[in-house]
Amino acid sequence: SSAPTRKKALSHKTDPPSRLPLGSLDIRRKCQIALGGPTDHSGEVIVSAVPGFDLDSTIFGSVTGLLPRTVQKSKVAIELFWSDAAISRVEMLYAPVPPPPSYKSQILDFMNDECDFAIEHADGSFMDHLKFCHDYAVHNYKDVSPVPMLLHSIMGVGTNFFPMKIQQVGRLKELVTPQEFSHIEAFPSFLRLVLGTDLLEVMKAKKNELHKLKGLNCNRVIDNSPLSLNAEDFWTQMNYQLLHMLDFLPAASWLSQLDDGFMWAFIQLHEILTDSRRMACKVEFDLSSGECTPDGMPLTVGSILRGVIPDFIIKKLAQKAIGKFSKAINHDLTYELIWE
Repeated sequence: SSAPTRKKALSHKTDPPSRLPLGSLDIRRKCQIALGGPTDHSGEVIVSAVPGFDLDSTIFGSVTGLLPRTVQKSKVAIELFWSDAAISRVEMLYAPVPPPPSYKSQILDFMNDECDFAIEHADGSFMDHLKFCHDYAVHNYKDVSPVPMLLHSIMGVGTNFFPMKIQQVGRLKELVTPQEFSHIEAFPSFLRLVLGTDLLEVMKAKKNELHKLKGLNCNRVIDNSPLSLNAEDFWTQMNYQLLHMLDFLPAASWLSQLDDGFMWAFIQLHEILTDSRRMACKVEFDLSSGECTPDGMPLTVGSILRGVIPDFIIKKLAQKAIGKFSKAINHDLTYELIWE
């Protein structure tokens, strides 16, 4: 049996379905929701490279440079094949998980009829990602609304695709609460700050002062208008960011992929939230349980390059790419932490 993940998940050049599918969960996602955290599945999954994968037919087609494109392709041009034992184990873990509440029909109508999610994932797998983020929040971040996790990309994704237009902000506000909207509009900015700036490094350096943090000022991705979050909303947003990154962690052999931008940021943010006692969502994570084995991993040009290029260079390339995307749309990536 197999459970492919992000195979050609990001195509935006084919005709979209008339209605967005509601999304489904693969084995990896079911396991994360059931356990409340990620697992290094080394030994129970084979990660296979997808032959003939065309990066230009994805939202990552706008990534430039031979090395960044090769590395990016090694991350997304994959398919997961699970052992029967793993499938049985995870299905048993997931079976007692109660079904999440249905999405609001007005929100789904807005996504279908007034937005263009086809630019991201025309084959429906983007809805799988949104469903995972929403459902994980329902079961493991119960103190806040899961709606921002369903709509976290609607005002922009990291590679400058925008499912809705700025003129539709008023309509979106009618469909969600003011608190939900504040996190939806902030999510794309925080994603770029976490992955593309020194924000996490600054927070780690000031780890003994984080209790004095009053908020953060930055700029909204979709139109560069100023954003300001108070301390409570800042920490809620950081929990949303951690939850979101779960869906981009390697399925296996964690310790051989510490150069991965999402993996690095996830480890740093998990540590910050834990040490500052600001972890509000359930995300059980133990890096020491990770493996460093080539077994079951694909051998590609990208994986070979990632094995010989120093981690910090890969990380800097990823940060530089985010900076280029923001510059291309006149988005100011600077931020200001506000202290007592």
